[in-house]
Amino acid sequence: MSHTESAANEVSLKTVARLADIVTKLHVFIYFCSEAPEEYEKVGLKGWSGYFASRTAAMGPLSTEMVIATFYNFSPGRVSRAMEGVWDNVAAEDAQAARWTAAGRVLAKAAPAISPEEIAEATESMQRAVDGLRWSGRPMAAGNYAVLDACGDDPLVRLWQLATIVREWRGDTHIGLLIAEPLSGVECSVVSYARDQGKGIVKGSRSWPEEEWDAALASLKGRGLLASEEALTDEGRTWRNDLEHRTNELCAEIWANHDDAEVNRLGDLLQKLNDGLNQARS
Repeated sequence: MSHTESAANEVSLKTVARLADIVTKLHVFIYFCSEAPEEYEKVGLKGWSGYFASRTAAMGPLSTEMVIATFYNFSPGRVSRAMEGVWDNVAAEDAQAARWTAAGRVLAKAAPAISPEEIAEATESMQRAVDGLRWSGRPMAAGNYAVLDACGDDPLVRLWQLATIVREWRGDTHIGLLIAEPLSGVECSVVSYARDQGKGIVKGSRSWPEEEWDAALASLKGRGLLASEEALTDEGRTWRNDLEHRTNELCAEIWANHDDAEVNRLGDLLQKLNDGLNQARS
């Protein structure tokens, strides 16, 4: 029996999916909070430069071509404009530190929702998970793991960085499946836009030229996956759900050193922190 098959038997795919949702919610506030651009500007990063530079900083000062490859569902033009000259003026270590400072400011507001003992318990569980992971083909996760011990003494920031590693491991895994479909970057964005029924920020934030967007839309309609720009077909929804299922199967490996009860206990603890974040924003 393979390592992944063993993990899947010990931790249900329902639990894997539950943790993916909770971990993602804990991680993604960094892309929407006001504290992040404030800290990025202090080190010389403005606008989209802050997003791309801070998120790739754990991997060092990557070339623009490498950042384009990493964020393949963003238009190359958007990435190029954002990354032009960034590393000539900003050190990757400073971009990473700014990200942690911003995360710490936000997490401090949620601190009353979870006790120090619960933070320590969740951190031990997450550390046990990431220490057992394989990094092949998962550069974003590997980069974030490599800088883990540089994140400082704030227990909540360390827990958040551990959540980031798990989130990026899943993201790297999912991108591998998308590429194998094959699904191009613009097609990936079109599918996400249709999945969200035309709501959200995908179309504007990915910034694909209109002609490329329209070509991808036509291609996906031809494959029977889209009914319109804002709706998947039944076949498309089944296909999309299958991709998520396959991602969960592969991501059972994250919890190979846990049983189902342990993973759900971790989910309960992290949900407390998410609840605290929601309360702080309300």
